[in-house]
Amino acid sequence: MFAGKTILPQSSIGFTGFYKNNYTQPFANFESNPSGYSSLKDWGLSFSSGTEFSSESNANLYSISVSKRMKNSLLSLRYTPGYQKEFIFKTGEVLVDEDSSLKSLQSQYIYKEIFGLGYSYSFNKNFSAGLSIRYFTQEFQREEVNAVFLDTLFLETNTTDERVNLIKTDLGINYNVNDNLSFSLGTINLLNSVNGYLSDAMHKYQLDDKFKIIAGVNFSPFDFLNLNLLYESDNSFQAGINSSFRISDQNFSAGISIFHDEQQLPFIAGIIPYLSYQTKFFQVSLSAVDYFSNRNKSFSVSDFTQSRLPSITNNKFSFDKAVFSVSFFLNTINEQAVQFIDVEILNEIYPALSDNYVNTPFAEGKIVNLTEKPVTVKPESRIKGITSDKIQSPEITIAPFDTAEVYFYTFIPDDYNKTKSEISYADFFISSINDEPDDQIQTPVLINGINAWDGQVINLKKIIKRNFSFAIETSKKILSQFKNVLDSIPDELHQFYKGKLIFDSITDKLTYIADPRASAEYVQFPEQTLELRGGDCDDLSVLYSSLLESAGVETALVDYRSPDEIRHVNVMFNTELSPDKAREITVNDRKFFTRKNEEGKNEIWLIIETTSLTDFNEAWNAGMKKFNQNALDDMGLAKGYVEIVDVN
Repeated sequence: MFAGKTILPQSSIGFTGFYKNNYTQPFANFESNPSGYSSLKDWGLSFSSGTEFSSESNANLYSISVSKRMKNSLLSLRYTPGYQKEFIFKTGEVLVDEDSSLKSLQSQYIYKEIFGLGYSYSFNKNFSAGLSIRYFTQEFQREEVNAVFLDTLFLETNTTDERVNLIKTDLGINYNVNDNLSFSLGTINLLNSVNGYLSDAMHKYQLDDKFKIIAGVNFSPFDFLNLNLLYESDNSFQAGINSSFRISDQNFSAGISIFHDEQQLPFIAGIIPYLSYQTKFFQVSLSAVDYFSNRNKSFSVSDFTQSRLPSITNNKFSFDKAVFSVSFFLNTINEQAVQFIDVEILNEIYPALSDNYVNTPFAEGKIVNLTEKPVTVKPESRIKGITSDKIQSPEITIAPFDTAEVYFYTFIPDDYNKTKSEISYADFFISSINDEPDDQIQTPVLINGINAWDGQVINLKKIIKRNFSFAIETSKKILSQFKNVLDSIPDELHQFYKGKLIFDSITDKLTYIADPRASAEYVQFPEQTLELRGGDCDDLSVLYSSLLESAGVETALVDYRSPDEIRHVNVMFNTELSPDKAREITVNDRKFFTRKNEEGKNEIWLIIETTSLTDFNEAWNAGMKKFNQNALDDMGLAKGYVEIVDVN
């Protein structure tokens, strides 16, 4: 016969119930959570105690646990003075003492788990893995009768004491498909290290070291409802259901689990109901383990020895119990208030069009407020190879538990000069408190070469104005050669003559070359066109417009878009002559176009075909002929396939 004392369920049978993944799970719970997964933010401290309902009810401190998160790692340590099981057997031998009293000999087997250590690492928000190491002691004491021969024969008792230490190491993984579904997989008795000596007779009393697999699934069909299942490869299982609801930052949970153990009867061996209340600072829970079989009956020695004990704390000799747990959460780091859902790149990066990204976002992010309060979010981005510092975008405020779009802008340094396109990465950050990011995400982005552009003529004016000091120096050098000419003509003709003299000065240095890339996505800077002594219509138009603008002549680009999408660009410049002064430069009223200035007065503009590199008059004639036909006669301006883009 024997008497027993047991504390807490073990293996897959947890005594605190299950918790939805979006709430803090019990940490240092190595039995039902082998991967060590937990949503703990920083520090956690937990105490568990309770009462067993055996023939002699008793209260015990079951465990003290502490956990610490360090970025993606979670370290847990628990001390378990109440994780123990003690068996006392009557051997059937009786010894008569000197006072004629009868002494029944007995054996005592004591099993204890002293402490456990767990480590978990989150590879990303969906996948984590970890290991647990637990230290056990097993002590076996047996009273025996020995015969002693002195002057006479007499009997005495002797106690044999054998002890072994056991270290169990197990691994586990946890995969969250989404907020509503997760899977876990772990081992039981993966690696056992035994230290100590046992006689052959005592080996059968050691804890069972049979290797098993434990698999779990956690599913929430609704926000308030959670279903869970844990299954061991020896056909033991635990299934449960719980419900929870939130009021502000408080969470109330209630649930019940049933469990089956291969060595226990009936088939459903018992139930585990629980209640829980949690805030952001602490959690209290009350649970119970109620076995359906009679746990206060007597057992024979053969009942104990017919199979090795699979667990100290959940076996067919365990008693019903009630458990009270309290956990405290200490956050020395900022809690995550907002989270990325997704980021989409809206536009490729064209370094030559740097001004665009100050006012036009290159990426859009979708984020969610995880709190019950409005949160002001600071978006930032950093593009590898472009910016070394984070570039801040406008802040936005998001309502509680709401989602919102944020836009990311950037800045491209003037000294960026890479000519080849490359795939780089953009890092996106969102912060709600101080400068520590709540969340970050990385997305590939295409960075075009410095000479690339998006084919939009409106963006050529960014190329025209880039490195404007070169254009100023070049136009000043050209016009200085014609100082006598400019000094001898009326002031009202200066703009016209600047346009004529600059064009004629560069024609003998340039050759029209069709773009070998057959694309509108490459353009040369003015200095490159002069250095290479040629270019296509885009390159020549950029050069001519840049030189005129640097000389104080107002310019615009004429964008021709034919139905087959063939693009062509001309330059038009403002002579600042009024229509009644047109005869100062031409008697043909088809050789100029009238536009109103900011004051509402009409001024004469001339269109120049920059690819006609004979002289100014030929380029003027060619430009006006194309404009009159496409823009005016065919009503291209009215129909929208001819557009005038002012450089300023």
